[in-house]
Amino acid sequence: MNMSHFKAALFLAANFLCLPMAVACVTLETEKNNSDSTANYPLCSDISVTGNLSSVNDIDWMKFEVESAGVISVKLSHSPSKDLDWYLYKPDGSYAAASTSAANPAVGNYYASTPGAYYLRIFRNFGINNNPQSVTYKNKLAVNNKTPGYSRPAAWGLKVTLPRAPVQAVTGKVWLNGGAVRQSNTGIFVDGLRNATGKNFNVPNINSPNNCDENWNTTPCPRVAVITAAALNQAEGVDKYTNDLNGTWSYANLFRRHGFAPKHVLSHWDTYANNSVNTTAQGQANIAIINQADLVYVIGGDQSRLARTFLKDDGSDTALMAAIRARYQAGNFIYAGDSAGTAIAPSVSYGEGISIGYLNQNNLRQITPADCPYNASGDSCLSNPDAAHPDYGTKIKGFGFISNAIVDTHFDNRSNRTGRLGRLVVALKSIDTGTAYGIDQDTALYINGDIGSVYGTGAVFVAEASSSNFPTGTKFKASNVRLSYLTVGDTYRRSDSLISTSKSPISTAQYSGHLDSTNIFAVNASGVGNTTTTFTRMADQTDTFNLGVAPADSANGNPLSFDLTFKKDALTQSFKSGTLGPYTIKKALLDIQ
Repeated sequence: MNMSHFKAALFLAANFLCLPMAVACVTLETEKNNSDSTANYPLCSDISVTGNLSSVNDIDWMKFEVESAGVISVKLSHSPSKDLDWYLYKPDGSYAAASTSAANPAVGNYYASTPGAYYLRIFRNFGINNNPQSVTYKNKLAVNNKTPGYSRPAAWGLKVTLPRAPVQAVTGKVWLNGGAVRQSNTGIFVDGLRNATGKNFNVPNINSPNNCDENWNTTPCPRVAVITAAALNQAEGVDKYTNDLNGTWSYANLFRRHGFAPKHVLSHWDTYANNSVNTTAQGQANIAIINQADLVYVIGGDQSRLARTFLKDDGSDTALMAAIRARYQAGNFIYAGDSAGTAIAPSVSYGEGISIGYLNQNNLRQITPADCPYNASGDSCLSNPDAAHPDYGTKIKGFGFISNAIVDTHFDNRSNRTGRLGRLVVALKSIDTGTAYGIDQDTALYINGDIGSVYGTGAVFVAEASSSNFPTGTKFKASNVRLSYLTVGDTYRRSDSLISTSKSPISTAQYSGHLDSTNIFAVNASGVGNTTTTFTRMADQTDTFNLGVAPADSANGNPLSFDLTFKKDALTQSFKSGTLGPYTIKKALLDIQ
């Protein structure tokens, strides 16, 4: 067999120590080392390690320990016929740095401020290397002190292990609409959501509300439990579920026309104390619906009402939420949200306020479901109580159906001043998940296990902070935030942030020069935001950067202005369909000053 070779060298700054205890340094990679808990250990200074990736599914984990702050540099050289990637993980299990491009050598740097056990994961790019040949490699770790064989200091105690995988695959399926989905959008409701249930056996007649037998004991159609708890109260929720209004279909009519059999879950902001428990007739009826449904669909409104309806004061599950979670964890069950129903899906949700307010606020206010008692006026508990800062935002516990990510909706489509990239990046820093998804209107992100797929007419922005810097200080600043832009048909692999697209690479730029914006968060009357225009133009121009200004707005309590710089570097790749798109942008950079 013609073997392909590569060498990997891991270099640490002079103030790092390699601490291999009293055991011999690793010189030969040994199986099974396909997880952090079975990582080969210890890597030692100037000691080469020879290994083998036997298949596209083989992953090698290696472990070393550092004592004090400094820079870790990784260099991975490989043959032209293969694409080998690496990820570096911190002691708490979060991402530190990565190389996922096709560059050769694949290099990267990370400033490590925390001592402890660090992990290097080496693997083959699944999207490129789907041939069975094995690949041999060498990796080498070097530190300033060239003598291996140190003993672990007693103060370090037991051996450090990675507490959990950096990104957990979803157990059930998660469907996230970005809001304002056209009621006739069969690409989302039928080809997407209905198909995801496994019951898309025919083409429903969108002009008819009679596509399905609605007896849940006999219907072959997907059974959807519609949750309207983001509405002001139960009366409004019933109205939204039951009645068509001014050309807008009710939720019952919407799902019937798209080939679902719907039922309504009756628990809301004003009735949850009776209806989200398992000790009342209505609570038991709601749980019975959940136990028989193929999916729940949580409508838009205010996500704090959802938190209050389905979570107890301390954030633990009500009996109704426990029933939803049990179905979800058993698999083959879809949690689907729209707008607020999407925003509440992660472990932490946030809302109210706009981008310029979040940037001036810097860190989000924290509340709990107990801070959200029902009020007939409908005032959101996410609104900033300080009237001088109406554009500020708030975070609250979410449902936890997505790990290691936050989500924003209506992303770059709403009226003037409300493009949401600024608030997404501030929330990414404040909530510290490492990844954030910004989903446009009439657009959906479907997460099934490890893979997120894009549906609809808009885009999904993906912001990644694994190698970002958020300096401390009064004014919000960020550098090296990786920003990607995905459109219909694109996929995103959550475990290693691999983006796949069928669009054509942009080899010759359509535009010369660059395009800047004096109001980067503005959105025009057609619902097209300057963030989208400025960012996608950068992908198809000769210059490598564009600048967007977020002007100060002292009248609304936002005296500071900000500059957003969109940049391309060696990792950035751009694609499009046709002359005008849609575009796909992989791994650009965003700085905010």
